[in-house]
Amino acid sequence: MIAGNQIASFAIPQRLERLPMTGYQKRIGIIIIFSVFFDAVDMGALGFLLPSLIKEFGLTHALAGLLGSMSMGGMLVGSIVAGKLADKIGRKIMLQWSMIIWGISGLMLALSWNFTSLLIFRFLLGVGLGAEYPVASAMLSEFLPKSSRGRYMTVMEGLAPIGVISAGLVAYLLLPQIGWRWVFVAEALPAIWLFVIRRRLPESPRWLESIGRNAEANETLEKIEQEVSKRCASPLPPIPVASFMEKHGPARFAELWSKDYVRRTIMLCTLWPAALFGYWAINVWITTLLVEKGFAIIKSIEYVIWITSAGIPGFLSATYLIDKIGRKALVVCSLLGSGISAYFYGNAASLGTIIAWGLVMQFCMWNLWPAIYAYTPELYPTRIRGTGTGLCMACGRMGAILGPYVTGIIVASSWGNNAMVFAVGAAVFLLAAFIVFILAPETKGLVLEEINK
Repeated sequence: MIAGNQIASFAIPQRLERLPMTGYQKRIGIIIIFSVFFDAVDMGALGFLLPSLIKEFGLTHALAGLLGSMSMGGMLVGSIVAGKLADKIGRKIMLQWSMIIWGISGLMLALSWNFTSLLIFRFLLGVGLGAEYPVASAMLSEFLPKSSRGRYMTVMEGLAPIGVISAGLVAYLLLPQIGWRWVFVAEALPAIWLFVIRRRLPESPRWLESIGRNAEANETLEKIEQEVSKRCASPLPPIPVASFMEKHGPARFAELWSKDYVRRTIMLCTLWPAALFGYWAINVWITTLLVEKGFAIIKSIEYVIWITSAGIPGFLSATYLIDKIGRKALVVCSLLGSGISAYFYGNAASLGTIIAWGLVMQFCMWNLWPAIYAYTPELYPTRIRGTGTGLCMACGRMGAILGPYVTGIIVASSWGNNAMVFAVGAAVFLLAAFIVFILAPETKGLVLEEINK
């Protein structure tokens, strides 16, 4: 074994990368992953409850689209503010605050007394949800070695379709019995996961080192090494000689546009809004559009649950392919598949073809999202990882804000129809595929510090 004062002279990344994966790191990953999973449940609720809210508050298509966009506006604010704060005051504390905000806002949604209050609480819910995603993405990537990083990052976002399905099941079971207000209550209760985060999750040693808190970084990592050592049947591997290092210092927003990162920033700030525009333009309205084709609300929810279930094999295939074909190839292929299937879904004439193309569409979309979430934090160094990830996700929320609202305008217009909604979404997916193909680097098999030399 190496004495503590000798260990302290080695950089944090080398020490983390050489640790074998044990139940301890897996527990850290599960805590972060489930935080995001509960977010997905809350975000997915609106797609199933929108027809009931339209009826309750007498909403037009345009107002319903505005409601769908409001949470995205909150997520825009939450993403960019929390990303910057996560680089300044820490990953763990921002993860805790994000859960407090969305938990309280979710409960307040159940008390909404008019459309204005519904908009306000949905916005605040979005702030909490938007804050959690960039912080969780940055934090999870910093704990894991390169051999496991891609797989765990895809699982984190890949559980989202299960979260959406869970939201649908809650709505399916509770909506006919006790109404939409109690659905919001049920989906806000998992915010008590906050107490698990407070007790079980350490701060990121990489972040502590990046801001010069070297003693705390070393103390935290020594505890991690001790826990990993307890679970290993053999001594920990030796610490390798430093072969990769990052420049340390404060997070500077301007660095995202420096010559080292500008291509990545342009690519991600195009990919995120395009992908979220296409996704939310389709999915916020997917139940309502089935209702308008003549299906009952509960039957439409049932069909959407079945269609969304294709996201499960979609994200499982992403967890396998992310380290086989690489991030770039997976993102490009998934965007192309999402665009093509969205177009044919919108033009399907029968229930059978609607479900068939819907299954393909959800499969491709959930190949895409885990890959994007795994890819984004890898492209920035630790000192600006939260800032960069937050910026890109905030840009994505702009696309998500426009998606449901533009869809509402298209449906309400004299020239628009269901097929037009999906054709627009398909075109945006295909544009994003072209941008990624031209500008994106590959990160498969590289340590975070190697990617960001």
